[in-house]
Amino acid sequence: MRRVSALMLAAWLFSGTAMLCADTPENAVKPQPATAEVLPASKAAFDASADYSAKFGGRAVLIMHEGKVIYERFDNGWKANQPHPLASGTKSFTGVVAAAAVHDGLITWDERASDTITEWKGDPRKSKITVRQLLSLSSGLDPADALLGGRGGSRLLGQGAADRAKRLGGENTPRPKDFFLAAIGVEAKRAPGERFEYGPSHFFAFGELLERKIEAKHAADKSFRFDSFDAYMRGRVMEPLGIKYMIGRDSVGHPNLPGGALLTPREWAKFGQFVLQKGQWDSGDGKMQPLIAWEHLAECFKPSPKNAAYGLTWWLRTDAEATLIADVGRSGTGPEAGEKNRDAGAIDGSKPAVYMAAGLGKQRLYVIPDQKLVVVRFAEATREGRAFKDAEFLRPIVGALTPSVGAKP
Repeated sequence: MRRVSALMLAAWLFSGTAMLCADTPENAVKPQPATAEVLPASKAAFDASADYSAKFGGRAVLIMHEGKVIYERFDNGWKANQPHPLASGTKSFTGVVAAAAVHDGLITWDERASDTITEWKGDPRKSKITVRQLLSLSSGLDPADALLGGRGGSRLLGQGAADRAKRLGGENTPRPKDFFLAAIGVEAKRAPGERFEYGPSHFFAFGELLERKIEAKHAADKSFRFDSFDAYMRGRVMEPLGIKYMIGRDSVGHPNLPGGALLTPREWAKFGQFVLQKGQWDSGDGKMQPLIAWEHLAECFKPSPKNAAYGLTWWLRTDAEATLIADVGRSGTGPEAGEKNRDAGAIDGSKPAVYMAAGLGKQRLYVIPDQKLVVVRFAEATREGRAFKDAEFLRPIVGALTPSVGAKP
């Protein structure tokens, strides 16, 4: 079994320890089962996508169709059992955890955060922020990249991560011991709902809000076994899905929600399959059970008012062709961001819906419901890799699985 070294992990994860969740380290990586057989023509199409990925620093490609892995390939020295940093691909876990909390009656999408984060009640802007605005990155909070953003990652992700850390600045800013509490102290730059601005503050502030809700529920009802955000995320989402993951933590143990997770391709694909199945999962007896009701989970995939290319922590398909904010680590601007931040292009003649978790270096989890398709892509973050296009990568895959439509230029 090959493990990522402690030195390499330390270079990526922010201060605190990396913790393997949902299993012991000895059992964290299991042998990869054989992939399902595919027709030679389909394999050639999948190889074409993997070749395209590898050209831009790609390390892994996994294709899951109708719940079965039908293709996986590893390039540029990467291995199947190496957990890979998701960078901002980590963010999409938070939206699903929030949907679980709505399902469980802990929160509502449109409640005011200041009802729980009472420190905000006296602030004319913060007092009006809703849960939905935090998760759609339109809360008005300063993104606070210099204070709360990732600075490491160069050893695992490559030069692009080092470039990002330098670009964001703040290398000499003392790191907060508690990222959740630091986030609620961040200034509100503008009125809630005014503008989409990409950054870590929204996620950590939501983490503090939900943790307070969980603590209150646990104190009032001891049958509610979760006592922290981390315990809730692990026990309510990750463990039921059988997902084994690593995540960075701050000094008090809070998880790095905006960018600290590492998974193998198959583990991330499980998460995508759960979304594809509209919140249902096999409970172990061969029967599908709703882990999170779709009426709540579906909110993550509705375009938000200030960025049509972003829902609640998930990127969405639009017809625009540009570079995702998640790929370069800069803040978004204004209502027009939805027209500028999505590299979609024509995947096939029908332009299928695509839900995407995305991170620096073109880390990708694509969920394409119409094709019953989940695709994972890992890559080194390089300057040259920014030229990678989602549509070019997906077109051969979707074309091979939808022959009646075919791959179109």
